[in-house]
Amino acid sequence: MATHDLKRKSPSHSPVSRPRATLDLSAPEPEDDGFEKVKKRKQRKVDKHRPQFQYDTSYFRTGKKIGIAHIRDLSLFVAADAQKPSWIVVDNPSYVTHTVVVFVPGLLPEHLGLAKLPPAACLPFTTKPSPLAATEDLPEARVPTIPKLFSYGCPTRAPGDQRKLHSVMATLLHSPLPEHLKKKRDAETKRLTALSKHELASPLLYVCTANQMTNNGYKLPSYVEASDEVFIPGDIPAELEELLKKSRRHDTTAGPHEIATAAVTLQPVGPRPVVVDEQGRRTRGNVRGEEGWVETPQAKGPPANGVYPVLAIDCEMELARVSIVELESGKSVFEELVTPPKPVVDYLTEFSGMTAERMSKAKHTLKSIQTALVTGPNPIITPHTILLGHSLDCDLAALKIRHPLVIDTTVIYRHARGPPYKPGLKFLTQKWLGRAIQGSAGGHDSEEDARACVDLLKMKLLNGPEFGDPSVESESIFERLSRFRPNAKAKGKTTLVADHGNPASWYGAKATTPVSCQTDDDVVDAVCEGVASHDYVFARLTELSIVQQWNSLPSGETDMTDMSDSPEVSAALERFDARLTKLHASLPSGTALILLTGHSDPRPMLHLTARRNRFDSAVRVAGNADNIGPEDGWTTEDDRALESAVADTREGMTFFCCT
Repeated sequence: MATHDLKRKSPSHSPVSRPRATLDLSAPEPEDDGFEKVKKRKQRKVDKHRPQFQYDTSYFRTGKKIGIAHIRDLSLFVAADAQKPSWIVVDNPSYVTHTVVVFVPGLLPEHLGLAKLPPAACLPFTTKPSPLAATEDLPEARVPTIPKLFSYGCPTRAPGDQRKLHSVMATLLHSPLPEHLKKKRDAETKRLTALSKHELASPLLYVCTANQMTNNGYKLPSYVEASDEVFIPGDIPAELEELLKKSRRHDTTAGPHEIATAAVTLQPVGPRPVVVDEQGRRTRGNVRGEEGWVETPQAKGPPANGVYPVLAIDCEMELARVSIVELESGKSVFEELVTPPKPVVDYLTEFSGMTAERMSKAKHTLKSIQTALVTGPNPIITPHTILLGHSLDCDLAALKIRHPLVIDTTVIYRHARGPPYKPGLKFLTQKWLGRAIQGSAGGHDSEEDARACVDLLKMKLLNGPEFGDPSVESESIFERLSRFRPNAKAKGKTTLVADHGNPASWYGAKATTPVSCQTDDDVVDAVCEGVASHDYVFARLTELSIVQQWNSLPSGETDMTDMSDSPEVSAALERFDARLTKLHASLPSGTALILLTGHSDPRPMLHLTARRNRFDSAVRVAGNADNIGPEDGWTTEDDRALESAVADTREGMTFFCCT
């Protein structure tokens, strides 16, 4: 696509005439004293090769909207090997020395003294408030650094559909898998399928390695060491050992952990017991103490009959009920109620399936359950038993049991978006078994979930490792950047992630340097200290979104308080402005800075989504919508309101400049 020379051809008053994204910080030139001529010549040479962004006006005339994927691909174009974008021109891209991407959810047009962006907006806009702001009833600009650094902003649309907002960071930090890696993955899948048809292809082919267990939150038995091999007690037949080695083979020439197939997913070595969400809150991970834990004893050799029995386990997280189903026969071999260690305040029967009447019949405690399963004279779980479950780490944490042989359906069935996302059991059962679970008005049924895991594993054993593979088409951008080498002697790009929580346990696992931060000041400090030694930097500032109550309350409700004129927001904007100034001042010459907001205020959308979820839950309990009261009702007008709220939420802004 031909591009416009915006500097010469576009009128100066056009909003996309020449969106100069640089700020001339040089001091006024002194009088020529004879030495200044040399300095000026050098400066002109520097300016000639200075990287710069320009919008392509022909692209925006068609009404096309810029999405988060466009922003990701632009950052990869200037940092590595992505395709040249058609909507923006990068002058002198080879002179870009560093790329810094800053995600700032919570920054809105009104904070810049601008009008709210409608969903149809697509043209770049000036960052300078209108001179008629007072007469147009526009808010006061409260982030003066933005127009100093960026002449124009670009409206963007977050990923999602009519009723949902998808993760901005998932799109921003994952890129499509290159074609040559897709071919390698397909070849690996075919090889594993052939292996699975072998007469010795037992459930051992799907057992997690020690490293996979650690990465997914399991506590390892004391006798198991970190390894990318399956832990199998004692000696095993040579033919089976060779089969397992082949199934775990890894191409080290392709870069670390490049291909992940259904049966051979290799996670980074090292403990990652905790996973946090985009707000830095813990969502997974076994971080409980050692008190009360037991482990199956170490086996002295393989089973006498050569058979490794498989038992599927599911239990309530407060250990109110334990269900165990055998793979071979499909029979329930253990079904017991357990008295919780603490008094029950609310049974939450709708979700747990537990009632006071049922719990009054419980005969077991945690210790007696452990005796029956592991430590007793005739334990159900032996050193040769393979335990099966969905996020089985949670069930074993409730039971306080460490065991070396596990199959986790969240590992052998991958999420379409790739790690760290994991598919839900309800989704897998509906999609691959054609039946619905967890929809009963009586609440959670642990035996039903255990049977679902049994049937999902049977489908893998019958059809091979590729069954249920969503053909993941993406990879972490940090992995892609580490693999990029412009020439044979060059090293891969170095990357830094500065974020709240523990980015090393989530999307930052493949980054060269993941930095855990407590505050936005910590994030900015990490960028300032590390940008010169890293090629690509990603940082997220969260204070603005937190101050504006964008996160759901612990109760799950949404705080709809209007915070636009609150002193807390004004103070947060002032701090953000200072941080942005500090961050920009630390950037080396030739750094491409991309600042994006991702989306707008999600609270109206979250509020309506919560109402819709309550309605769906009430329908499941009542059996139909006719018996739903007005307080839990849902109408077609509500549907339209939700779609409108989602469209508004998906609106965001992005700004570009080069130092």
